[in-house]
Amino acid sequence: MKTVTGFFMAWGNFCAIPCPCKKWDEKARTHMLVMFPIIGLMMGLLWSALFWAVLFLELPVPVSAALLTAYPFVVSGFIHLDGFMDCNDAILSRRPLEERQRILKDSRVGAFAVITVVLLFMMVFSGMWAIVEEGALWISWCLMGIPVFSRAMSADSVMGRRPLSTSQYEPSFHPQKNRGFRICNGAIWLLAALLLVIAGAFAASRAGEAGAAVFMKSALVMIGAQFAASLLSGIYARKQLGGMSGDIAGFMLVWSELAAVFALAVI
Repeated sequence: MKTVTGFFMAWGNFCAIPCPCKKWDEKARTHMLVMFPIIGLMMGLLWSALFWAVLFLELPVPVSAALLTAYPFVVSGFIHLDGFMDCNDAILSRRPLEERQRILKDSRVGAFAVITVVLLFMMVFSGMWAIVEEGALWISWCLMGIPVFSRAMSADSVMGRRPLSTSQYEPSFHPQKNRGFRICNGAIWLLAALLLVIAGAFAASRAGEAGAAVFMKSALVMIGAQFAASLLSGIYARKQLGGMSGDIAGFMLVWSELAAVFALAVI
């Protein structure tokens, strides 16, 4: 029952699509994190459908790229973007640790947050432009998987890394107790990767062996880029801020998805 509660908690907290069943149980917070990648799958399906729609409607490339760029931020209610901006404000301030932690919790927007979010949108938009111009239908499979992988990595870090004392996840941090949840989360990541590669390669094979080979190469590079970006950004942010938090999870997620888009754009 807590798994179901956790699913709806994850939906209500991390997705802007109206949740049909609003539930909250503080004891199910870790279940919520395990369900985080499942919410990512729901978002990925809609992202994939949007990609098909812009190609079918033959919208101008800049318009298509803008829609595909805005979608992941809008559908998440900008919650992860907020964490990305907060972390950049704190880290780039180059102040002592205590001051960086204070800036992280400050609700005001600083110059570093504005500068980095502008650069972020420029990079995602340019990547999406290249993806739309290529127009390969198999990319829709990758867009389906990107939110799953990014959320699985972020959830694992929240469950497995010591949180800041000010983090909302601090009361539920129990390394031994969370081990089973982390294994489950890792299994979701691995299953998603296998399904993406197998199902996507099968779909791309309809265009011939060359299409399947290109898909396999792109999908594997994308997954690797996401994994590396999430891992490295998480290590860096935790070192700079003294622990794990929801803001850092959002920071990792945004970097992970940016890496995935760029990987698809340049391969």
